[in-house]
Amino acid sequence: MNETDTGEKKYKNSMLIRASYGSRELFGQWITAAFGFSVFFFYEQVIGIPSELALLAFVLYSVWNAFNDPLVGYIMERVHMPWEKKWGIRRFPWMLIGVVPWLFSFALIFMVPLDWFTIGGIRNAALVTQNQWLIFGWYLGTICLYDTLLTIYDVNVISLFPDKFTGLNERRSVQGFGTILGILGLALAAIIPPFIVDQDFPATYGTMGLISSVVGLFIFLLVIPGVWEPKHVKELNARRRKMHEGQEMERFFKSAKIALSNRRFMMKTLFFWGYQIGAVMLQTSGFYITTFILDTDESVFTILLGAMLVGALISTPLWTYFSKKINNNKKISIYAGFALFITFIPLFFPIGTIGWAISLLFFGFGVGGHWFIDPPTMGDVLDDITVKTGKRQQSIYYGYQAFFVRFGGSVIAMTIAITHILTGYVEGGGILDQPPLAIFGITIHSAIVPAIIVLITVLIFWKYYDLTPDVVAANKEKLKELDL
Repeated sequence: MNETDTGEKKYKNSMLIRASYGSRELFGQWITAAFGFSVFFFYEQVIGIPSELALLAFVLYSVWNAFNDPLVGYIMERVHMPWEKKWGIRRFPWMLIGVVPWLFSFALIFMVPLDWFTIGGIRNAALVTQNQWLIFGWYLGTICLYDTLLTIYDVNVISLFPDKFTGLNERRSVQGFGTILGILGLALAAIIPPFIVDQDFPATYGTMGLISSVVGLFIFLLVIPGVWEPKHVKELNARRRKMHEGQEMERFFKSAKIALSNRRFMMKTLFFWGYQIGAVMLQTSGFYITTFILDTDESVFTILLGAMLVGALISTPLWTYFSKKINNNKKISIYAGFALFITFIPLFFPIGTIGWAISLLFFGFGVGGHWFIDPPTMGDVLDDITVKTGKRQQSIYYGYQAFFVRFGGSVIAMTIAITHILTGYVEGGGILDQPPLAIFGITIHSAIVPAIIVLITVLIFWKYYDLTPDVVAANKEKLKELDL
């Protein structure tokens, strides 16, 4: 095997194991992308509940989210289950506990009882008004359940990353696979569900949810070899458990203060949050864009997203090459951030379907850069925190990152809902029912607002994130000395 500059082996894991771990992006995007594309649109446009209620559901969801993600991350570090002591396996059983019910909670979101809002399978506005609070309760309950189960799975699978893949080149290699496979998952989520659903027949959304859940189970089988904890991780788990025996772990609020006061962690998280807002708000607006800006059906969204994914796919080898050549994750992050912002600008204007497709092709370059560079950068930050604290507690930090990501989803929903309220959007209406200001409002929440957020977060990251390649290399040496 090749050696790195510090003398460590370049790869501890085989190509197949790295690809398998990267396939977690395929698995995750298959469900989470479909969630982003469909859920808000389903409740506001297909069912037709008032935008105010859709907004209220996400505000309450955000309150739950504020406790759920950090709390789960904290518990994962505090609780040591029998399987860890007996077999040395710490995270894989938690993944199984979370992943199966999470998949079917996704389907449950769309399985609102049809007699609450349809007659003969067709939406009835009077029934929606009569049962809007029942629908609201189903909406809020199912998305909170979905989020909780996702957190149990996600915090553990990403907490494994810095332990199982320790070298810089190995982490980049894993994320190269992750970027490509994640793009594939996003493409599948964009292609298959739109051909299943029809907004004139709400029951088709439940069918889509069930199909997505069953397919997700089979995709997860590809992930298992990559997220299984090998011998060196089991040994690391045992050493840490022995090292920390008798030590009292910080209380929840104290650990929160420590995490949120770490500037490098917060700058990296803010940067990732801005990217999530930018890319996901555009995707969440997709059905609104095709229906009202381009005046076409949902299937065209597949073409638009496909253009973005082609751009991301083309860019992945380039980001991989330049990341190794430049060897500075901060610089690559900034380049990706500005690429994302610049390619938003054409979307401010009426450029038609072909114009949107071309613009999103270039937009994919920024998306691919962010997708590629995020896990290695987070690995740098967690290594830095471990050196300072003498403890590996990445579940706590991934829990807080998950909170900001989920909070970003709430910001997206709130931005769309508030924009629709202020511009006079007619819930459940067609293009002829919408005033011109409401059509422009869709441009606001699909391009203008996310572009501003991306620009602000990139500039803040550029100014205040100070983890240089020299510090990263020094941290690697200190981790060896600490046997962490």
